[in-house]
Amino acid sequence: MRSLPKITARSATLGAIIALALPCAPAMADGVMRRMFFPARAAEYSGPSDSVSFFIFWTTAFFFVLLMGLMAIFVVKYRRRPGQAAPRSPSHNTPLELAWSGIPLILLGMMFFFGARLYIEMRTPPIDSTVINVTAQKWGWTWEYPGGEQSLESVTLANVSSPVFAVPVGKPVRLVMNSTDVIHSLYIPAFRDKVDVIPNRYTTYWFRAEKIGEYHLYCAEYCGDQHSQMMALIKVMSDADYQEWLAEQADTSAIPLVELGRKLSISAGCLACHSLDGRPGTGPSWKNIWGNTHVMTDGESVKVDENYIRESILEPNARIVAGYPAQMPTYQGRFSDRELRAFIAYIASLSDDGAEDAERMMEEDDAEQEASEADSPQASVPTTDF
Repeated sequence: MRSLPKITARSATLGAIIALALPCAPAMADGVMRRMFFPARAAEYSGPSDSVSFFIFWTTAFFFVLLMGLMAIFVVKYRRRPGQAAPRSPSHNTPLELAWSGIPLILLGMMFFFGARLYIEMRTPPIDSTVINVTAQKWGWTWEYPGGEQSLESVTLANVSSPVFAVPVGKPVRLVMNSTDVIHSLYIPAFRDKVDVIPNRYTTYWFRAEKIGEYHLYCAEYCGDQHSQMMALIKVMSDADYQEWLAEQADTSAIPLVELGRKLSISAGCLACHSLDGRPGTGPSWKNIWGNTHVMTDGESVKVDENYIRESILEPNARIVAGYPAQMPTYQGRFSDRELRAFIAYIASLSDDGAEDAERMMEEDDAEQEASEADSPQASVPTTDF
């Protein structure tokens, strides 16, 4: 029985030594390679996540080069030559067989250990985490904070108006997520995690942001024709700024009705389906829609007025406009009565025939706000001059 050539045994020994040194590769790649493959780290477990990824990457890269290189050498060295009989192939080499079985086993065990430990940490939120309820739908995100606040801030990302969500720096945040339609996937590259958001069930995800700044949120699961526009901006703030931001989102009484409707239409993801320039989308455009008559799929004709818009928000599948799919989710229980009026006033303001109605609704709202302030306990407390 022939043994392997000495060059092969030496190569196997050298390969074993190099392979066992692979755990040091992530540390060596911390500079240029990390910046090349990943954005800036902003969450607590971003560093360990990068290390595990690079360990797996360098392990597979090393063995790819080793095996392909040996294959190229053997193809040339042991190729069949004219006039020479093919030598018998070696059938057994104990050190080599132990090496190619033991080394991969050790490396795969390390991958499992590091990955499982990181996974458990990433899926076990601290008990003092701030819980935020996240709803995903075609094609937008809604975050509801512990006090019922919802973001009214927006920013333009890739020519699309997208919501802004704030989180405190240095404090754990737990997202409880669900979808109203199809599978979405919440992905914040700077936080190094991607979690599917599934209809009819809850999925959770927690993070602790470490750096004040702004970071992008994407949907990483194809969910429809406007999947790529399902974006948002995560703003990491100091605790004082975060509390001030929450207070601004909670008190909408000072925001004029039409402006409130505009902000809500962005934060609720309405503009992903309803355009403001007359172009049809997944749903009818809001431009000059007020006062028009729509023909429904059952042949019924309905005038676009206050009652129709309110019904469309709360029970979107009650009447479907002909030519459009029944894809709009219900917003039942998600908006107050004033917020519903804000939607109606905003849509009316986008039509030439609705400007007067929008102005009337704003005047009525101002009167209600003044009456509410006059009836509040603070307004009724007499003051005494000393």
